[in-house]
Amino acid sequence: MPIPRYKLFTPADAARVSKLQLTARQVVEGVITGLHKSPHRGFSVEFSEHREYVPGDELRHLDWRAFARSDRYYIKLYEQETNLRATIVLDTSASMRFANKLDYAKHLAACLAYLLAMQQDLAGLVAADESVRVELPPASSPAHLDRLFKALESIEPANSTQLVQHLHSLSDRLARRSLVILLSDLWIDEREFVQALQHLRYRKHQVMVLHLLDQQELELPWTRQITLEDLESGEKLQVDPRELRESYRQQVEQYLGAIRRGCNDCDAEYDAQMIDVPYSKALIELLSKRK
Repeated sequence: MPIPRYKLFTPADAARVSKLQLTARQVVEGVITGLHKSPHRGFSVEFSEHREYVPGDELRHLDWRAFARSDRYYIKLYEQETNLRATIVLDTSASMRFANKLDYAKHLAACLAYLLAMQQDLAGLVAADESVRVELPPASSPAHLDRLFKALESIEPANSTQLVQHLHSLSDRLARRSLVILLSDLWIDEREFVQALQHLRYRKHQVMVLHLLDQQELELPWTRQITLEDLESGEKLQVDPRELRESYRQQVEQYLGAIRRGCNDCDAEYDAQMIDVPYSKALIELLSKRK
């Protein structure tokens, strides 16, 4: 697939991504033969189980060894493989302006969409804050990928977030078993977030959470009095980091622990991604870990 000039995806990105592979960890539903396990059985790929022969079955699928052992006819059943429907959910709330997290997330989203398309999988995009700014249903054609890249380029951060509500809504709108890839800083209520994950899993969707973090927000490293601003509410607070650092670190670690446990309890993949790691390297490391 030729790569036109995009701000968020370069020919160098294409060269790196083309060597990678993203597979589903659970069964998915699709419309063409691909890399991922389907919930439907067929006569291809990997052996699953036997069933008794019934008139009309193709004789080439008879298991003659089973017949020799039992003197009964059995048909070999195989697990079909299929394509994956993935929806990339991009948090575009104002807090994503911090340390240019949104730009980092957009680069990652572009690479993931290209990788999925190269596998003949379907990639969709949802960009949401207070409202859904962009929603492209999953597809894999060059024209769709072009629309997705251009939509990413046009996205700007907004104000507050309603990410949890949008995840609940998305749970019901996705018609098939899908992979939902969330790119967010996750500065939201962790209990409400876990409830959204539970809803997604109840609807049989797989979830991959890429938690974008910057070292400054983990460490509070400044050595003199500073003014902190809530990027979503505009509220400002003057603090001395030296007095707050230890208790701040403890609270952040408690929050991150709650997020990790919530993802684990909901069978959602969780990856804390430090944004000082180049996005191409981060993607390679993520997919290597999944193998």
